[in-house]
Amino acid sequence: MNTESTAVKKPRFLFLDNIKLLFAILVIFNHARVTYEGSGWWYYIEENTLDLFSTIFFQTLASLGGIFQASLLGLFFLLAGFLTPKSYDRKGVTAFWKERLTRLGIPILLYIMLINPILFYILAELGIQPWNTNPNLQGSLLDFYLSQFQSLERVLDFLTDTGPMWFLSVLLIFTFVYTLWRQITKSDSFRKYIPKELSIPRNIYLLLLAIILGCVAFLVRLISPIDRFPLGIPFGYLIQYLMMFVVGVITARYDWFEKISKDHIKVWSSIMIATVVLFFTYFLIFLGIDADYSVVFGGPNLHALVFALVDNIMCMGMIFVLIPIFYLKFNNQGILLQNLSASSFHMYLVHAPILVAISLVFASIPLFPIVKLTLVFPLTVLICYLASHYILRKIL
Repeated sequence: MNTESTAVKKPRFLFLDNIKLLFAILVIFNHARVTYEGSGWWYYIEENTLDLFSTIFFQTLASLGGIFQASLLGLFFLLAGFLTPKSYDRKGVTAFWKERLTRLGIPILLYIMLINPILFYILAELGIQPWNTNPNLQGSLLDFYLSQFQSLERVLDFLTDTGPMWFLSVLLIFTFVYTLWRQITKSDSFRKYIPKELSIPRNIYLLLLAIILGCVAFLVRLISPIDRFPLGIPFGYLIQYLMMFVVGVITARYDWFEKISKDHIKVWSSIMIATVVLFFTYFLIFLGIDADYSVVFGGPNLHALVFALVDNIMCMGMIFVLIPIFYLKFNNQGILLQNLSASSFHMYLVHAPILVAISLVFASIPLFPIVKLTLVFPLTVLICYLASHYILRKIL
């Protein structure tokens, strides 16, 4: 952040820990929302008949979530890209990958081999749809495991079903790409083409880049809509996430966080507000409140193109609005934030079984879905934190 933005030099990277905490909490909230609203995939979705107010409330949340979820996730890929070069330089390639595989690979394997199948089996035993009608879940847990190895297709599906851990899988792929890049650029013949200084592009060029990426994303989504995860990977968002990871790497190399100015914040705040207003106006006029949201997920239609443009513009805006706001306003931590942020990664790892368990406890209680959401969400955050702080951080 340049000197005109703030007169006092603050600790540099505490705001990154606070953003990672925000990520963990928003992931929990989104899955809690899906539990009671139903638009999206989750392990347990409660069957509810929504009144008019609840319908409007949840559809508003789903619409806002659809706009901001991708851009926020892109922001966390940016943060991952930002932290990667310094870790790579400090540890060297061998120690770096040992740490990456331990921190990311082990949770992925544990999720694939234990948490995912056990969740499926328990939900089937409790009679929860659609798991209770899955023929592979009618026998014992061992039978279910063995059924996953009866053909190459099933083995591939089983080993790539990462659930919400897809984020870690994609991060490993991007890290591998970065490692290849570092190996290639060892050569002096490549290094001489890398500039020693690089300024943040002008806002008009950044907006143009976001529009181009939106068009590319639209083309990808013709083949792989955003609600499909072939091989456990969201190909419909992959271009956007890769761009954000690369921006993070560039930011670390050229200190772009310090170069973001108040002008960037003002311009991109205006662009984001205008984008949201125009999108909702378009949505209400051409789709309506009771629309089938799946039309924006991908396919040869104008709605999918508009949504692809919107989420890429919002993703670009997050870089120049949310990051500097956190840098200026939330670049500090008290004891509570320090403890929460230190546990945020483990909260993300464990949130699925905890959220499902708490949701099932509340299933038989006759409360409105909105009330259940307001109770289940904070309770899940609390228990995830306690489990992470007192158990998981000591193990992983």
